[in-house]
Amino acid sequence: MFLVVALQFLLALTYLVVPLAGHRYGAAAQKAADAEIHRQGHSPAVLAKHGLDFTASTASVTVSVAIAAGLATLAVLNLFGQPMLTWILQPILLIAGGFVTTSQVFVVRYVEAALRKSGTPDIDAKSLIEAAKVAFPGWFHPLVLARFLLTTAGSLVILLLLAVS
Repeated sequence: MFLVVALQFLLALTYLVVPLAGHRYGAAAQKAADAEIHRQGHSPAVLAKHGLDFTASTASVTVSVAIAAGLATLAVLNLFGQPMLTWILQPILLIAGGFVTTSQVFVVRYVEAALRKSGTPDIDAKSLIEAAKVAFPGWFHPLVLARFLLTTAGSLVILLLLAVS
C-alpha cells in the first residue's frame, strides 16, 4: 500500500506545481509566443483565435489544485486502508487526465493539427512552442512529462497494486 500512497502523493504534487508554474511563467511564455508569431508574419490574434494561451487561468489553477487535494485525500484514505474512492476516482483521472496531459506533452503535434485544420498551416508550430518554452524553467517540461507518466502509467500501477493487495 505504501507504493500506492507514494504514487498518489507524487501525482498530487505534480498537479499542484505544474499549474502554479504556468501561472508564474505563463505571461512571459505568452509574450514570447506573440513575438514569435509576429516574427513569422502573423498577428498574435491568431493565437487567441486558436485558443493558444500559455498563461494558466485562475480556473485551470483552481481545477488542478482541487485534483491535487483530491489525490492527497485518496492517498491518506489508502494509508488508512480505505481504497474505495481510489477505485472510483483513479480510473476517471486515468482517462480524463490522460487526455489532458497527453495534449500538454505532445503540444507541437496538437498545435500543428489545429493550425492545419484552421487553414493556417504556414505557421511554424515547433518554433512557436520552443519560443514559449524558453520562458519556463528547465525543470518544467520534465515535470509535465512526469505528470503525464504518473497520470497514465502511475494510475494503472495504482489500480493493479490495489487489485493484488
